[in-house]
Amino acid sequence: MPTISAQTLTDWVGQIFHAAGAPEEVAHLVARSLVESDLAGHDSHGVVRVRQYLDSIERGDLDPQARPVLVSDHGAICLVDARRGFGQVAARWAMEQGMAKARAHGLAAAGLFNCGHVGRLGEWVQMAADGGLIALAFCNGGGITGAVAPFGGAARLLGTNPIAAAVPLGDRPPLVLDFATSAVAEGKVRVARNRGQTIPEGWILDAQGHPTTDPNALYNGGMLLPTAGHKGYALSLLVEMLGGLLTGNGSPALGGHYRPGNGVLFLLLNVDAFRPLADFLVDSAALAARTKAVPPAPGFQEVLLPGEPEQRIAAQRRAQGISLDEATWQLLCQAAQSLGVAVPPLPA
Repeated sequence: MPTISAQTLTDWVGQIFHAAGAPEEVAHLVARSLVESDLAGHDSHGVVRVRQYLDSIERGDLDPQARPVLVSDHGAICLVDARRGFGQVAARWAMEQGMAKARAHGLAAAGLFNCGHVGRLGEWVQMAADGGLIALAFCNGGGITGAVAPFGGAARLLGTNPIAAAVPLGDRPPLVLDFATSAVAEGKVRVARNRGQTIPEGWILDAQGHPTTDPNALYNGGMLLPTAGHKGYALSLLVEMLGGLLTGNGSPALGGHYRPGNGVLFLLLNVDAFRPLADFLVDSAALAARTKAVPPAPGFQEVLLPGEPEQRIAAQRRAQGISLDEATWQLLCQAAQSLGVAVPPLPA
């Protein structure tokens, strides 16, 4: 598999998006976000998405020059229209509005609609935690028909509908959780397909509703399953209500004015409104340390905190480079060449 440095990959993907019509600043922001996902080991939300974004631009579903605007502002609550722009641009801007409101009011909610794919949801809640706030996010979306069957069903209805949260831990990196309410993010099935790999049973059903380990089945009328059975299904419906209906983004389950993309609800808490931040950080760090001190079970080397695997993978990939599967590499090369962007040389 081709291996490329994070900086080279970021610069190259930024050039591709710039050639596709995005302002240079926007192109670099989106490229950096995608590469950060690859660095964290979440290849499903990394540069494998470049072709998807370019296709959305070509169809007119994504405006590479659009900037988000505030459409309502009620003290601690605001609503942001992404205007069909890049989700990473809109999510960052909406989170900035929410962080400012949480500092002013003690808590805040920022809704985001009419939005392209926001990338890895955990990136945006970590942004708040890095600023000393607690954040939660609920993100709905997907294609026109959804991708996930409800528990007990055998047809697509819901999005993959991730939930994310982040909490500051003092001297440690923040606690970050970020997971789809489907058994797996759709992008992970895409990565397996690109690599010619099978997938675990329990991830998807084929078009006839039968379990399968063939990732191609998802793209031939198949469907994802909810994570943890009825529990993930319930969480997915909650995300549809909060990220989709409350923000006005809509839901693939209802059709109507819904367009492919994401609706997001960010909730933010200012710790200082509850107790001194310094005292909370002492306690949150102590809880993290106590958790880490639990003896590992057989087959495990240690107890890891949410977000810790990503931090370790990122350190390794920053040092050694990011390995891309051949299918993703070829898609990037074809996209670059079609837009007149040079393909960077790979290290010998």
